[in-house]
Amino acid sequence: MTPHRLLTTLCVALAAVPAAPSAARAAGDAGPSLHRYALVVGSNGGGAARERLRYAGSDAATVAAVLQQLGGVGQPDLALLNDPDAAALDRAFDELSQRVRGERKRGQRIELLVYYSGHSDEAGLLLGGARYDYGRLRQRIRAVPADVHIAVVDSCASGSFTRAKGGRRAPPFLQDSSNQVAGFAFLSSSSADEDAQESDRIGASFFTYFFVAALRGAADRNRDGRITLSEAYQFSYEHTLGRTQNTAHGPQHPAYEMHLSGTGDVVITDLRSTESVLVLPAALRGRVAIVDPSGRVAVELTKEAGEPLSLALPDATYTVRVDRGGDELAATVVLHREGKVELAQDALQRVAPERTTRRGGADAEDDADDADDDRERDRDGKPWFRRYDFGFGGGLRVERPAVRRDFDALVTLGGTSRKVHGSPIVGVAETADLAMGLTVGDNTHFAYDASFGFGPGVFLGETLQVGATIGFGFSGITGGVLDFAWKLPTEIFAVLHLTSEVHPMAYVRQSYLFSSGARQSGSSHARWGDVAEAGAGIRFTGRLDGFLYGRVRELASARYWGIGLGAIL
Repeated sequence: MTPHRLLTTLCVALAAVPAAPSAARAAGDAGPSLHRYALVVGSNGGGAARERLRYAGSDAATVAAVLQQLGGVGQPDLALLNDPDAAALDRAFDELSQRVRGERKRGQRIELLVYYSGHSDEAGLLLGGARYDYGRLRQRIRAVPADVHIAVVDSCASGSFTRAKGGRRAPPFLQDSSNQVAGFAFLSSSSADEDAQESDRIGASFFTYFFVAALRGAADRNRDGRITLSEAYQFSYEHTLGRTQNTAHGPQHPAYEMHLSGTGDVVITDLRSTESVLVLPAALRGRVAIVDPSGRVAVELTKEAGEPLSLALPDATYTVRVDRGGDELAATVVLHREGKVELAQDALQRVAPERTTRRGGADAEDDADDADDDRERDRDGKPWFRRYDFGFGGGLRVERPAVRRDFDALVTLGGTSRKVHGSPIVGVAETADLAMGLTVGDNTHFAYDASFGFGPGVFLGETLQVGATIGFGFSGITGGVLDFAWKLPTEIFAVLHLTSEVHPMAYVRQSYLFSSGARQSGSSHARWGDVAEAGAGIRFTGRLDGFLYGRVRELASARYWGIGLGAIL
């Protein structure tokens, strides 16, 4: 497998017949002349060796919804699979083929739409870690007895699907009613040497995000109320390329290989089949985002002044945000089943631009693209080296001496941090510790410990980081328990990305002490220096945001056992 992950769209059109307006409408008055089936698959898991995707399942659900609302696919004719294995996908194709054979009527046109979002490699789809070969996928699609076959595959490293057939990087293809569309077309939304990306901000892959927006009306440039395959591809091509120009993984350039004949074009969605439509007025210009009640951007596009634009959306209350290059406006619109609702220009009110934060902590009023630069990922969790910090803040640490002294325990508040960052393979390792507290028991003393260190770090594969540091610090306990001493800590640590929410860590540290002769040579286990220490812990992120760890120290001829726990601040 190459280090790149490719987001691929495969569109196959076989044996298409002329698409007259009465037959091309995706829903509504199409009647018995057109029957459309859809098989939609979302698979976040690609096996133990690959990071679980975040949005493949939701991308599939979004595509399924728009096909039902606007694509003429009835509920009985839609199969939605979530994380299937290869056998389940085969069964779905078998059932679909059987249904088409049994339900087809004389003179009826059958169209099949297949959508897949998930992992893949150069040879095929990856369903739960098992490979479903591209040749097998093509065979199963073509085996369904339909007049037109359309498939969209949004996955990693499947650019070889088009590359094997001579696919090339190319701008959007244009077709009108005089173009021929019988045969097949393989469309790849990124070339074979590019990363494909999904974004946390939009909660989807870039290509599917814009593909769905296109199907909802954003691609209707001729304003005929119908979105054809070529219109949807052209819109998705332009916006995917535009939005990925400045991302960390670089731009995506769609490619295609087509062998088409016949006349007309395949209509994917028909905006006239819905009663709930938002109309953006002709004079409106700028970058437009339609935000649904949950806060998710349902449609995003760039509109020029001159023509109105209709968007078919589910009934809901939406916030329309318009960015005119620093001048940001917003308005609220309510869609209901009473026809079209036009956005009134005078309803737009000036609002403060959304503030974003770059990694590193600097606030900036950046373009939304910049917010994505630090958060987008390719569909296989790229880059292959990932930064998994192991940091504690606001934690409680309790240590007990192995041999009782004039106190029972040492209780401190503070944190510790271990991380590797920088370029892949070799980076920079950093460690830091800060703790202050009191002894408890017969006597109370003030305790303090602070240090930091730097050194080389290594990324070992996708999930393991190892660092070695040397630093500087000081520590002590008042009341003559531990004299103040400057120290030179040396440490080796490892951080493992076990899952997206669980990060184990282990370390070994030995320190040289200065300015305190009484504390020197205080550890029989130290191979160098005067203090020996070892520890291990787990950091939890996501819903369980916190940490738990333990350590043992030997210093001043005494051994201390400790545990720490708390929340990440």
